[in-house]
Amino acid sequence: MKGTVRFRGLSVVAALLMCLCICAVAVGADDMGEGVRQACSSCHGTKRICRMLGVKDDAGWEKTVRRMVANGAELSPDSAGPVAQYLSGLAPGSAPLCR
Repeated sequence: MKGTVRFRGLSVVAALLMCLCICAVAVGADDMGEGVRQACSSCHGTKRICRMLGVKDDAGWEKTVRRMVANGAELSPDSAGPVAQYLSGLAPGSAPLCR
C-alpha cells in the first residue's frame, strides 16, 4: 500500500513538472515572437515575413536572419538559429507577426 501511495505521489509531481515545462516553452515562444516582431518591424513591415511563413525552411530563415543582422537588425548573431527555427515552425498567418 505504501509503495502505491508513493508511486501515485511521484506521478502527480512528475505531471505537474511536465505542465510547468510546457507552460515555460509556450511563454518562451510568445516572448520570441514579440521580440522578432519588434526587431523586424523596426526596418520593414511584418507582411514581408508573413508572406514567407510556411515557404522557407530553417536554412532559408537562418540565411535571411543572418543577412538582416549584418544589415543592422537588432538581434544578436547567436540568435539567428533559434529565430530561424521559430520562424520555420510558424504556420502562415501566425500571430504575433501576422496580426
